[in-house]
Formats: sequence, C-alpha cells, structure tokens
Amino acid sequence: MREYETVYITHPNLSDTQQSQIDERLRSVIERRKGRVFFQRSMGKRALSYPIKKQTSGVYVLMDYAAGGGAVDELERYIRLDENILRFLTVVKKEKVDIEARAAEVIAKGEDQPIKEAGEEQEREGSKTSTEAKKEE
Repeated sequence: MREYETVYITHPNLSDTQQSQIDERLRSVIERRKGRVFFQRSMGKRALSYPIKKQTSGVYVLMDYAAGGGAVDELERYIRLDENILRFLTVVKKEKVDIEARAAEVIAKGEDQPIKEAGEEQEREGSKTSTEAKKEE
C-alpha cells in the first residue's frame, strides 16, 4: 500500500454536522477499500487566493491515509460529485508504507491531534499574563 495525503476545501457556510458528515463519508470510502486513515483534521477556515465557485474562503481539511490505488480513485470520484467540496489535491507521500509503524509514529508525534490556531495560543498566554499581574497587585 501507498501513503497518501489529500487536502480538500469545503464550502465555508456548512454547519458542523454537514462538515463532519463529509469527513466521515470520505473516511468510510478509504476504510471500505481496506485502507487505513492515520488522521483527518480541519485546518480551519481560510481565505482563498482566488474565488472558487464564487467563494472567497473555505474550510481546509487534511487527511493522511494508506490505501491501494482503487481507494484513491473512489475517494476522488466521491469528492468530484460532492458540490460542497470546492477543490482537492491528492499527493503520494510514500510508495510503500508499514501501516502499524506509521500509525504508531503519527500517535507519537501527536499528528492526530487537532491543529491549534496561533491566535488561541496567544490569547491563553495573554490571559495568564493578566491573571498573574492581578495576583502580584
């Protein structure tokens, strides 16, 4: 099996349930074809470089998985049919992958965890600083 990475951009106005349904369907396509999804995470809503289907922003989702070529064809067919997915790109990361070793590596590196926004981290640090300042007074 090969290791693939697919990034897809969904419509920015989807509800959380609609977004999770799309994510779950794509995951199930891979798993039905005897593939293994290592992680699938949202990278958040971002502005697009140019309008796509009259949209100027979209929600980026990254999916890393191991599968045979038939699974990728089926996944891309589903993506093309779904009108809520604006764009996608699939890249081969490795020609041959040891699935169990890669899964352990993903967990060890914490790649399966959601991505933290830079603003969230700064807000937490800022709130700690203001709290500490109040304690000092």
